[in-house]
Amino acid sequence: MDKNRILTHVLFIALCLTPLALYAEEELFNTGEAARRIEEGIVHLQAKDFDDAIREFEKSAAIYPDAEAYYYLGYAYYLKARTMDGENRRLSRENFERAYELDPNFTPTRFKPAEQAPPTEQPRPETPAPEDTPQYLPSAPVMEP
Repeated sequence: MDKNRILTHVLFIALCLTPLALYAEEELFNTGEAARRIEEGIVHLQAKDFDDAIREFEKSAAIYPDAEAYYYLGYAYYLKARTMDGENRRLSRENFERAYELDPNFTPTRFKPAEQAPPTEQPRPETPAPEDTPQYLPSAPVMEP
């Protein structure tokens, strides 16, 4: 009788744990969908369509909140903020901070646009002096009393 009772308990526990084992094999986050959203966002970044890029990166971060999603979200806000928009600058900074909180060693690998350097003033070429112009100033005549 004790053997039957023990066997029943073991069987009951095994049946209860089976769904947990199957659930553990499922992916917690849909990383494939999140990666697809990042790729879509990058396409929008390259087209300079910052609002659509922001939407895609926000969806990616909602699906799988990792450093990459927040980095690109911050970068999209950064590019949008180049028009001196204070709100987008703040959002950019917040998302960059969140990305590096999640992964302090994060380095973007999917999209690295070449930053355009601000225009620098070109040095003016020196124009040669005409040949008949003296290269020194003559001294003033000395007047004697």
